[in-house]
Order: sequence, then structure tokens, then C-alpha cells
Amino acid sequence: MRHPLKSVLCALALASTAVEAAVPKTVTIARPAQFDSLDPVRQNDAVSAQLVQLLFDSLLQYRYLSATPQLEPDLLERMPELSADKLTYTFTLRKGVRFHDDPCFPGGQGRELTSDDVLFSMKRFGDARLNTKSWFAIDGAVVGYDAFHAATAAPGAPADTGKLDIAGFHKIDATHFTLRLTHPNPLFLTALSYASAGVVPPEALRMYGDQFANHPVGTGPYILKEVDRKGVLRFEKYARYHGRYPSAGAPGDAEKGLLKDAGRQVPLIDVLLMPLIEEAQPMALQFQRGQIDVQRLDQASFNKMVARNPDGTFRVADAYAARFDVFSYPEQAMFYYGFNMRDALVGRNKLLRQAFARLVDTRGEVDTLLNGRGVKLQSIVSVTVPGNEHDTGARFPDYDLAAARKLLAQAGYPDGRGLPVISVSYPAARLEDRNAFDYLKARFAAAGVQLAPVFMDNANFIKRAAGGDFQMMFYGWSGDPDAADFYQQLLSRNVGAGSNLTAFANAAFDREYDAALLLPNGPGRYAHFRKMNDILADEMPMIFTYDPVYVGLKQKWLLNYKPSSLSSELIYVDVDMGSKARRP
Repeated sequence: MRHPLKSVLCALALASTAVEAAVPKTVTIARPAQFDSLDPVRQNDAVSAQLVQLLFDSLLQYRYLSATPQLEPDLLERMPELSADKLTYTFTLRKGVRFHDDPCFPGGQGRELTSDDVLFSMKRFGDARLNTKSWFAIDGAVVGYDAFHAATAAPGAPADTGKLDIAGFHKIDATHFTLRLTHPNPLFLTALSYASAGVVPPEALRMYGDQFANHPVGTGPYILKEVDRKGVLRFEKYARYHGRYPSAGAPGDAEKGLLKDAGRQVPLIDVLLMPLIEEAQPMALQFQRGQIDVQRLDQASFNKMVARNPDGTFRVADAYAARFDVFSYPEQAMFYYGFNMRDALVGRNKLLRQAFARLVDTRGEVDTLLNGRGVKLQSIVSVTVPGNEHDTGARFPDYDLAAARKLLAQAGYPDGRGLPVISVSYPAARLEDRNAFDYLKARFAAAGVQLAPVFMDNANFIKRAAGGDFQMMFYGWSGDPDAADFYQQLLSRNVGAGSNLTAFANAAFDREYDAALLLPNGPGRYAHFRKMNDILADEMPMIFTYDPVYVGLKQKWLLNYKPSSLSSELIYVDVDMGSKARRP
């Protein structure tokens, strides 16, 4: 005979399971700043790129969970095949990849990806009227591509680039094509993983035109259902997405449960919500209430919720250990103060820039404002990348008030007398940015130099910086796992091409870069990097500050979350909705 109470409990358990199954698996991740654009070729900032990677796919991507940076196929069936002369890559598209369902297609049904879509997207990437931010990544690499780029910039260039050819692109059939390089280039494939290299369908551009950025159509893991630049972005999973959860990871990943979903189709969640929360305090409050699933720690939250272990790792403070998990990773990035080299004052007075470099107290700022979550840089390259300061022996000035005063006098402004107020532009107006400015202001004031902040949102900052509308700015660069990607920020040919915001131009620097570009990592290449860094330490178009360490907390119900600088963890996350529903 069945026990009546046991039957009731079983029924309740089944009902509870059914309810949980009916609730969409939802993850909420805050956006810390406004995005610039959701059109792949019109953006090249970290905030926008994170969103673009959720909507569009590129030919290649970096493997999630990999212990070292490793490219793998995304829209491709396999890695491109390189000819014996190392000049021609043959590509095979993955079969069955379809664009999102959208009214731009007949019957509203997304069609299958073809080689024509890749060519169309390459032409958009190379269109000088559209891509002013990431052309540098492929400049000079593909036969005929530079000629195509120049043709789009010429007066009277046709609006329809279908009438212009890229000589190095050859379509074999609907799923096969080749690219012919101008020279052997071991770094070429990296550019094919960029968010700005996302593949788009021509039908969507014909239907939406300039509004494409507000109605993005791709092949990516999510479909954007609600667009609110200053509010919440709502992404819903694309049920026909081709991606799979990785089957291998870094040492220790299996023990952490990060491989339990190996081989499963992603996304594993139904809905991804991304509200805009720019200030740290409301983000911390919403995280502690369980309203958002991840919190990047500011100074106050770090001091309250996290402790550092003797070996330099981090742990959750005892009061929060039962609710949250801590994570950290080096961001493969660098922050800097950049000078507008077109500015009549700072751009023309090298001694003044050298003086300012010795007034930036990076070590003090990292210790005081960042709880040690950063490494003071001696070169422009992240310390996580081969060719960094440890490989090259590069050195960069430290904070030195006495030396700064001497240089100010030599620059014509003893004790700052006669020097106008210097403006410093920031891409955000958060409390942490204001604290950073106050710290900088105090150091400069000690030498008689007065600073004034210009705080703005990320999107406006990008527009103004690209237009040269700043005097001194604070910004950052998240780079590829190759030192050349960091140095190219200051190439003269990248002025106006998206990466060289300072407008620095130096022929000797360019020559050293070109000599190093195609060499393998090793002493020969590093010698060129050292010379480049010496030029920068003298000319001072940038003041390198620190390489950040990202430390954050996540809710215990958020699964498969292992952020990195190269792959998008939001494609692979999962959530235990039962635990989330029972949050305190």
C-alpha cells in the first residue's frame, strides 16, 4: 500500500520540478558602461565587443577554458589550410549554420551561411567609410585589400561595394574560398577572430540600412530582443546555434565542475539580461540581493568581501563564503594616459610630457585605490604576453617628484608657473574614476600643475577621442596574445584607423615595428621591441600605468563561469534556477 504522506511529498516534488522546468533559465550580468555600436565594423571597444560576440560569429574564435590562447574554428568546419608557399589559406565553412530568423529573409526564416556572406562582410570591414576603428588589424595583409580600402575612400566611390573586387579573395563554391596574402604572416588568423570581423547578411543591411546597429542579425548564440542603450538589453538563446561546450580545459577545470557539460549545445540558458549599472554601489547592492549574478569588485567591496591569501590568490571573506565564489584573472590589457600629439601644448613639448610621466604614481594608485589588483608596467605590453618587459628588459619612468620639477623647468614652466590647466578625459564618471582623478590631481599639484577632469560616458568618449577632441586622456587596450598588437596602437599608419588615438608618428618606431612583426618570439624580435619602448619612453606619447587583475564575485548558482580576456564566457554559462529561486 502506498503511504499517503509519501505520495503527497512525491507529488509536491514533481510539481516543483515542473515549475522550475517551466521557468526560463535566466542570467543577469550588468553592463558597466554604455556600448558604442552593435554593428561589428562600427565598434572596437571592449564594452561593445562583448555584446557583438553574443550576436555574431567570426570565422575563428579563441577556445574557452584553454590553458593557453588557442584559436579554433567558429564558422569554419576546420582550421584554414595553408599552402606550401605560406601565402594562400583555404577555408571551409561549417555546414548548416543559419542566420537568425528575421523579416529581412523570405518568409522570415534565416537562411544558411555562404561564402558570399563572408565576402560581403569582408567588404564592409574594408570599407573606409564604415570601418574607422579596426582596419589596422588587417591592413597590408591580403592581396588587393588595401586597394579596395583606398577605393572606398576615394571621392565618388560607389555606395555598392559589390562593384569593387578584393583580388586576394577567391570563391570556390558556397562553402569554400581562399585568401591570398601579400607575404607570409603568422599573425594573420588572429584578425579573423575579432568581434569586428563578425559575419553579417546583406539582406539585413538592405532592409535596415543605418538602423542595422539597432536591429542586428547574425548567426551568434543569442538574439537581441530588447534594445535599451541606457536600460536593459534582453538576449534570448538562438536554438539552432552551432556551438558546443568544450570537451577539454585547463588543469583543475574538471575538478571545479567546468567540464560537466562537455559536448552539449550552447547556450545552456534561455535568457541573458544585461542592465546598465555604471556605479559600484548600486551594483554591489543588487548583487548581494541576488538580482545580478556577477559583481566586479570595487575598492570598498573588495575590502569588505574578499581577502588575499599568502600565495597571492583570493578568498571570499567568511561572512560571505556560503553565498558567493571569488574569481580572478589577469586581463591581458594595459591602461595608460595618452597625450593628444596634435595639441598645441602637450603635443609639441616633449619635456612637458616627460615631466608629467614622473608625476603619475602608478604604484601608489594600485596599492591605495586598487588593493594591489594590478601590475605597474614598464612597457606598453601586458605582462601576460610574450615580448613583455621581462622578455625585453624595457624600463619606464616611475613617480619622481624631484625629476618632474626639473623637467618642468626645462620645459619652460618652473613650478608650473605659466602652465595652463591641463584637461584629462575619462570614459566614465564612476566613483572609482573620480577617486583616480583626485589621486592624480594631488600628485600633479605637488609640482604646481593643475588638472581639470572631463568625465563622459564610454560612447561619447570614443567619438571625441577618435576625433582628437582631448588634451590628455585615461584609457586602456585589451590586446591579442602577441606584443605587436600592443605596439600597433602607436603606428603612424594607424592614425585615424581606429587604434592610434594619440596621433603619434615616428618613422624609427614604425621601422622597428615592421622589422619585428613577422619574426618569431625570441631575442631577435624582443630587441626590436626594446628599441620601440625606448623611443616611447623618450617621446612619451603615452604614460603606461598598470596591467589590471580582474577580481570579482559570482553567485553560487551561476555555473560554468570562467572569464578571460579572449573568449566570451557568457556563451557557455549555466544557472541552477532552483538555487536561485531559494535565494535569501
